[in-house]
Amino acid sequence: MKRILLGALLVVAAAVACRHEQPAQRPAMATLRMNLNPNLGYGPLMVANDEGYFAAEGIRVEFVPLDVNSALVALTTGKVDVLSTPVRSGLFNLMAKGVPMQIVADRGHAEPGRCSAEAFAATPETAERIARTKSFKGERFAIIRGGITEYLIDRLLAHEHLTRNDVEFAQLPQGVGGNAEYFRSHSKQIDAIRYTQEPTLSNNVAAGVSKVVARMDEVAPGVQFGVILFGKRLLNDDPELGRRFMRAYLRGARKYNEGKTDRNVAIMARYTKLPPDIIRRACWQPIANDARVSVPAMNDFLAWSRKNSYLDADVPASRWWNPSYIDAAVAAH
Repeated sequence: MKRILLGALLVVAAAVACRHEQPAQRPAMATLRMNLNPNLGYGPLMVANDEGYFAAEGIRVEFVPLDVNSALVALTTGKVDVLSTPVRSGLFNLMAKGVPMQIVADRGHAEPGRCSAEAFAATPETAERIARTKSFKGERFAIIRGGITEYLIDRLLAHEHLTRNDVEFAQLPQGVGGNAEYFRSHSKQIDAIRYTQEPTLSNNVAAGVSKVVARMDEVAPGVQFGVILFGKRLLNDDPELGRRFMRAYLRGARKYNEGKTDRNVAIMARYTKLPPDIIRRACWQPIANDARVSVPAMNDFLAWSRKNSYLDADVPASRWWNPSYIDAAVAAH
């Protein structure tokens, strides 16, 4: 009888051991669509994809090249599941109206003391005049209404003890941002100080085409200028898939934050089609290691948007910010 019991126990123990030795089963593959353009600001997504972090979470990524306006429409209509975008007032108006979308992660902010991935730049002649007069009074700014560009212009003017009446504006269409091709084709119409992004910023400075006249981290320390949003599918229909995305994105952000390693540079070069030396010269925008956005910085932008009538109503943080996916991703590690 003892031998029978001992044999049975050995069989059970072996079965338990086998069960524990089985590798963790990967989740079923799911396709996620998200916007991605050949821009250094999408670096964490590029890294997460090429390092296999999305695949490890059972996610097949389909990157879609879309301008910022088309990408926002695509999120609201379910054509893309994840939106990577600059901050602008229109995002929050849609949320206030009940459109299922929320910010879930950082995709770019300013840190004092770091290099400036985005800045106000001007022609050398204009920059020299500003340096000589020590004032922006009478200067002309290229402006995009309701977005981070206009917000930062107002912050710059306040910093310099000026008002909008002290400067001039050249209105730009939504979605242009740091589009170098647009400015080349409209150079005669737009001779103005403009908010410029990498790698255009460092390329133009290196070529002597422009000079930085105001750094973003000095004008608005800690400003949140880029975010990741989820739409209905990941917020309501399949939040577990959203948590899987966030685990991969966090790994990508941390790998990206290792800096200009040969591997990171090679990945960015493949997606952007830029030479590695340009990628190494450019300033890579800071991404929080925990991917959390700055709620105070965002609330300041929202207060500005409300004051300037870009928002129809106040939007509380509980409506626009959803940290639960980051919380779950951190808990899983």
